[in-house]
Amino acid sequence: MLTLALLLALAAPPGGDGRPGPDPARPVVTAAPAGEGLRVDGVLDEAAWASAEVATGFVQYEPDEGAPATERTEVRVLRAADGLVVGARMFTADPSRIRQTLSRRDNTGGADAFVVSLDSYNDDRTAYVFGVTAAGVRFDGTIEGRREDRSWDAVWESAVRVGPDGWTAELRIPYSQLRYTEGTASWGVNFQRVMPASGEDAYWAPVTRAEAEGGIVQLFGTLDGVGGLAPRPVLQAAPYTLARAARTEDPDRPGTGAESVGANVGADLKVGLGSNVILDATVNPDFGQVDADPAQLNLSTFERFLSERRPFFLEGTQIFDLTVGGGDGALLYTRRVGGESPIIAAAKVTGRTGGGLSFGALGSATGGDFRPGRFYGAGRLKQELPGRSYVGGGLTAYGTRPDNGDGRTLALAGAADWALRTGGWVFEGTAAGTARDADEGRVGGGAVYLGFDREEGYLTPGFGLRAYTAGVRLDDVGRFRQTDLLQARAGTSYLVNEGRPVGPFRRLRGSVYGSQTWRLADRTNRGADLSFFARADFPGFQELSVSVDLDGLGGLDVREARGLGDVRNVARGGLWVSYETDSRRRYQVEVDVGGSLGADGARGFSAGLEVDWAVSDRLSLDVEASGGWTDGRQAWAANEAFVQTPAGLFVGAQADVPEALVDGDLVPFPGGVGLVAGLAPYDAAPLQVAGTAFYVPLFGLRDTREAEATLRGQYIVSPTLSLQAFGQLFAARGRYRDLSVLAGPDDLRPASGFPKRRDFAFSAFTGNAVLRWEYRLGSALYVVWSQGRRSEQFEEALLAAAPPSPFETGTGGQFADTFGAFPDDVVLVKLSYLLMR
Repeated sequence: MLTLALLLALAAPPGGDGRPGPDPARPVVTAAPAGEGLRVDGVLDEAAWASAEVATGFVQYEPDEGAPATERTEVRVLRAADGLVVGARMFTADPSRIRQTLSRRDNTGGADAFVVSLDSYNDDRTAYVFGVTAAGVRFDGTIEGRREDRSWDAVWESAVRVGPDGWTAELRIPYSQLRYTEGTASWGVNFQRVMPASGEDAYWAPVTRAEAEGGIVQLFGTLDGVGGLAPRPVLQAAPYTLARAARTEDPDRPGTGAESVGANVGADLKVGLGSNVILDATVNPDFGQVDADPAQLNLSTFERFLSERRPFFLEGTQIFDLTVGGGDGALLYTRRVGGESPIIAAAKVTGRTGGGLSFGALGSATGGDFRPGRFYGAGRLKQELPGRSYVGGGLTAYGTRPDNGDGRTLALAGAADWALRTGGWVFEGTAAGTARDADEGRVGGGAVYLGFDREEGYLTPGFGLRAYTAGVRLDDVGRFRQTDLLQARAGTSYLVNEGRPVGPFRRLRGSVYGSQTWRLADRTNRGADLSFFARADFPGFQELSVSVDLDGLGGLDVREARGLGDVRNVARGGLWVSYETDSRRRYQVEVDVGGSLGADGARGFSAGLEVDWAVSDRLSLDVEASGGWTDGRQAWAANEAFVQTPAGLFVGAQADVPEALVDGDLVPFPGGVGLVAGLAPYDAAPLQVAGTAFYVPLFGLRDTREAEATLRGQYIVSPTLSLQAFGQLFAARGRYRDLSVLAGPDDLRPASGFPKRRDFAFSAFTGNAVLRWEYRLGSALYVVWSQGRRSEQFEEALLAAAPPSPFETGTGGQFADTFGAFPDDVVLVKLSYLLMR
């Protein structure tokens, strides 16, 4: 890896810092002195604006890439004592087409917008983004490569004015909110104008699709006039106080409520420790204002991962991103932190040296009653190389106190990653190792991923290889889906006619990808997958996409039986079609329809509808409804303990390992003796019952039904005062029929007369309403109400005394049962106040 990095460095164009010299084709603008008395009011009438250099000549990215923008835009930049001030005039021939839809911060809401992106490190990789809409709503974030992340919130000012010839925007960006290398003479910069009414998206420094797949920051223009700036350390403290009242079901008296009230205090701190080094800390954080996770049903063998929504773990944590296995997992998955017990305190230090070395360290302690029981740590280094390449590494640690009730655990994981770019291609990879020592024993392993992909151009093929040993474990601090795996993948995507119109389409693209997987330990074939995708954009700004998936092509499924053997893969195919209406309108409708077929005779269908409607400039609604069914899918139902005695075959009343059974747990299984013929007896532990035990997977043909309805709404009083509401109603149910016992990969033995039934039903309602008032810059008042209701039946019923199956309830009955369940209600009021130097 280091040899390749050295070769790439030697091949880089000459320059004092290893970066290419300025591109003469890229535009340049110079920041002029701001003078005195500059006000951020959206009126560019001070004398400094008249003498500043003008950046104009914007070029379309959408809808007609490379064409001049249809409306004139003028941007000027001033250098003030405490920050940059950017002024922009967005001229328009028809002011009635300026969208001024109000929305919450970091959401443009479909309004006209102006965006400033600053590559203050001048590294062609990362940038800060500051934007404002014609309604005065601010949004900000960061860019790394192609990806924009709006989780970062800076403290800055803006103002807008709408007039008869267009609108103006004025942004003051304090130097203290930026990180830059002292002495740098220029920064990278780009300006963007978004006009939703016409679907136009235009940049000052042109962006093309052929180049943008590998990142957009390297395409920025140049901002001169920033030389001599010294880094401005930041010092911010945001203490908060919170009052909370809750009414939940009393576990000792089902159907009756138990009330509780309480108060809490805590604080967030941000300190500049020196040039380009920031300390963020939080003590007793409360995330009660964060949206609830939606309900979902998971019948797969994989853990489902949830998006991070908590501000402390969103802001500034991009440095810790280190994917393992080419995206299969991650060294750090912050939803682990605080998942089992409340966070007592957490801190992170992030920074970057002048030589392009980024670094970060994160630590957190969690536990109830301010008694630490679990400890999480993460560290990261990332060294930039010429040509937007890098090498890096990371480490995570997890530990528990022996007296925390969960036993003793110490887990370490480390990884190296790299991305080496040349000639429009990127060679990237990761190599990870883990070690875990717990009461249940020690385990260790490793994972390697190698990828070679085309990033630039209209035809972008890619290839990859991954290998994971059986003992690799990342899920104490990170996330990982599979172990004992060897997989090869290949595919390509193609933008037809270089993104220009094709027949009736404004743009047409497609892709095809495939993979072949083996078990690493013995090279057992785990099957192949294929996927095809096509998307068409129409002149009327509608979109149509079609995808086809083919799974389980040959080989064995080594996971479905949950560790008790392999089963032959069942080939399945699916077709999904999605259509979206004109994105320029104030309402947009998306319709999704899909179906699937399996070689086992399984059939499935799903449909969804989403309506996103800007009812007015203050009120917006998002309504979603979806549903689907599957019939006859071969699937695992349980791992069952059978006991054979002279009196016949018996099964446990509850699915469990054989050594947990006692005589009273056994249920006769008449006529089932042949099921265990030829099976190896279970002898892992002494039995408490007389007879020969077998522990085998039970399969069945699974029928499922799912339905979901979601409503999101927001009413915006002003850019700093908003009311947001969310409600989701979810229901799912299933049954297993035609049960069978897995005796071998190709030996599923019918279990006619099996004495138990395994059906399930689950439904939930989740709702909340959040009033947010940013009463001063960086300070906010939250008033939050949330409610949750659940109704669930995951039964393992004896047929002799089984109640009606929950599968027969029906979706309407499930929804009724949900609203009949006892509600958990919470009301909280949180007040934070930003102290800033």
